[in-house]
Amino acid sequence: MDESKNNDEVTSYQIELSNTNGSDSTYYNSSIETTNRTPLEKKNPLGNSIGPLSVVTLILQGVVGTGIFTTPGTVLKQMGSVGASYVLWILCFFFPLFSVYMYIEFAGYYPKRNGGDVAYLEQAYPKPKFLVPTTYAAISVILSYTTTSALAFGQYILSTVGDTQVWHYRGIAIGALTFSCLCIALSTKWSLRLQNLLGLVKIIFLLFLVVLGWVILGGHTRVADPHQSFRDVWKGTTSDGNDIANSIIKVAFSYGGYSYAFGVVAEHTQTDSGDDEQNKKNLLRTYSVYVPISLFVIFILYILIITAYFASSSPSELKASGNAIATTLFRNAFGNKNATKALAAMVALSALGHLITAVLSHSRALRECGRQGVLPFSTFWTSTKPLGTPLGPLFITWLVNFIMIVAPPAGSAFNFILDLSTYSGYIFSLCLVIGLIKIRRERALKGLGKKGQYLPLPFLIILLLFDIMVIAIAFVPPKGTLIGSDVTFFYATYPIVTICILLLCVFYYVIWRFTLPKLGKYAHREIIYRLENGELGNTIVKVKLTDLEEWDLANETDENGVSRKINLVKEVPSETES
Repeated sequence: MDESKNNDEVTSYQIELSNTNGSDSTYYNSSIETTNRTPLEKKNPLGNSIGPLSVVTLILQGVVGTGIFTTPGTVLKQMGSVGASYVLWILCFFFPLFSVYMYIEFAGYYPKRNGGDVAYLEQAYPKPKFLVPTTYAAISVILSYTTTSALAFGQYILSTVGDTQVWHYRGIAIGALTFSCLCIALSTKWSLRLQNLLGLVKIIFLLFLVVLGWVILGGHTRVADPHQSFRDVWKGTTSDGNDIANSIIKVAFSYGGYSYAFGVVAEHTQTDSGDDEQNKKNLLRTYSVYVPISLFVIFILYILIITAYFASSSPSELKASGNAIATTLFRNAFGNKNATKALAAMVALSALGHLITAVLSHSRALRECGRQGVLPFSTFWTSTKPLGTPLGPLFITWLVNFIMIVAPPAGSAFNFILDLSTYSGYIFSLCLVIGLIKIRRERALKGLGKKGQYLPLPFLIILLLFDIMVIAIAFVPPKGTLIGSDVTFFYATYPIVTICILLLCVFYYVIWRFTLPKLGKYAHREIIYRLENGELGNTIVKVKLTDLEEWDLANETDENGVSRKINLVKEVPSETES
């Protein structure tokens, strides 16, 4: 019994490709795998450029952005002591580790799907039909930002020359964003090679920080007392639950970004024979071996770099440094401005690497949203012409982030919008954990047992509880005030607005899916189309109830409302009426 077909409810059809110009239909002997979800692209039109080295690089670039250079000082201040900070950085490593194994399990079940969360959520929640794709697509278009990395690049570049003008670093951020989108638009393969180069620079810099810490501890720098932070490591440890919870979120966020590597699963290198089972084994070998190892190496580097921070100064000075803890390290170790300028340049390159990775993965997620058929202008999202890259999703990624860079004023408005994006991400993460539990149950009912499972259920429950904690903690007020820590208005505005946006998406879905068809006396049907480069996608059409029986018969509609005829088209109108 074929495992993937059991889980995905795959049906293979003798496909009739109907030309839109009304010419004679062409029949193909080969089959297309389709489901009551998005059709599977057996040969990925984006190519297969992702090998073990690229996966390692995507993990490195996705996880290591600017967080490790800014967060430890804030965490130390909130936790109160060096010992408590160490405990937190060590324990919080297990959240991303467990999440990685959850993603590996999803990748094993759906090895031909790009997009990561968007594909896995669609598979986990097929009913109510179109609800999850509609909601995720709307949130992905309006709230998925890579802006922070672009702005960080601009800020750190300008700090090397002492310039802090807002519109100067925003201009550089636009340049970095445009450069990243153009690289990926021109060639996936060459953008990955650029990432490999930037990744090498990043690793060398991280190792330099580790060695610098050892040199400081050995007493070979200007730091007078490199051991002062380690004499009473538990002094000042907080017992405030809010501080601890917020610190957990900050540290977990610093370990985040690993999901980007799972946005390109379907682009993993293939065997010459085209053996799907062997390709799946190779994919799982790459992700189940290289991803956890890469994450563990990053964890070790993080702990050693944090040790270098602690060795460079006293706990009180480090707490006061805020987001400039890395600058404090270089200033105390070297005592000159050139060193801190070099640090800023390296952190800028780290931010650029993270930005390119985020854009690469996000463009795949948007393309999957388009292939699901719930976004207008289907071929705009699905097409890979003329360069074999998703130009439509890349343009939208650029446009949304461009607006985010130039429109909101610095401060509360900007932070509020970013909080919306982060909070919605945790809600979808919770849905993903519940979705995997649901898929496991469905597979068990089909007699597949525990085959393909990578993460024991207790660890999955830990992830579930963590996501619930993060979602709930947003409603706990800061000490002594109702004003948010990063905004100048009510602290819980962003979770309330995020939930309202999600409810608005559900309301739109009910109107679009049920109310309008009832009033307009039509039904929704799905047409699967194939573009010239072999791209496959869904589009949703409206069929009048009076014509429904005839339409279903002519298009050989299955029980899920999907036409068995695959249309070979150059343009697919969205929400057309038949």
